[in-house]
Amino acid sequence: MSWTWWMTVLVILAVLVLIGCIPVGVDAAYGEGGVLLSAKIGFFRLQILPAKPKKPKKPKKAKKSKQQKPAASPAPSAAPDTPAAEAAPQKKLALPGGLNGILRLVNLALSTLGDLRRKLRVEELTLHVCIGGSDDPAAAAMRYGRAWAAIGAITPALDRLFVIKKRDIQPALDYNETSMKVDARLITTITIGRSLALALHAGVRFLKILNQRKKAV
Repeated sequence: MSWTWWMTVLVILAVLVLIGCIPVGVDAAYGEGGVLLSAKIGFFRLQILPAKPKKPKKPKKAKKSKQQKPAASPAPSAAPDTPAAEAAPQKKLALPGGLNGILRLVNLALSTLGDLRRKLRVEELTLHVCIGGSDDPAAAAMRYGRAWAAIGAITPALDRLFVIKKRDIQPALDYNETSMKVDARLITTITIGRSLALALHAGVRFLKILNQRKKAV
């Protein structure tokens, strides 16, 4: 069977579909060791924070100096500079459409975030808060109760906004500790295809806003 043009098209479409299914995301953590931040592309991980120390560059060998040339006679002094022309006043950037245009751009941003919330997958959300109570046990107990109340209020909102695969949010009360300790981690992923589709959708709507603004002028 000979290779035809439609087979080439199918292969290209298959490659694009596979690329669109590659997950990208962020792995962020905070604890006693400080802030850790990495970017994920498929099975590869790129560490962002803390930055890896750069290898010291080897000093370059000094080149052998050539025979010294006779010093050139000093150049004649340049004529005094003419007074520079006054700079033209810079035009201020105006947002398209005034207040109405600003509101439309805000609506576009909120709509894009709304489309993103169910497509962004939270692989892991961990938040452990240890409340120290050695100084004032009664106040620590009150903070512990308020922490559980806040978790009960936040959890339903998180479930509405994101698809969370693994969630572990809980406070702890330790009367042997004097200060509060926080241990948190967040891993989010989204496929390349979904991110490109959202960017394309938002870009088309933004161009429509600009086009309508130009027609109105």
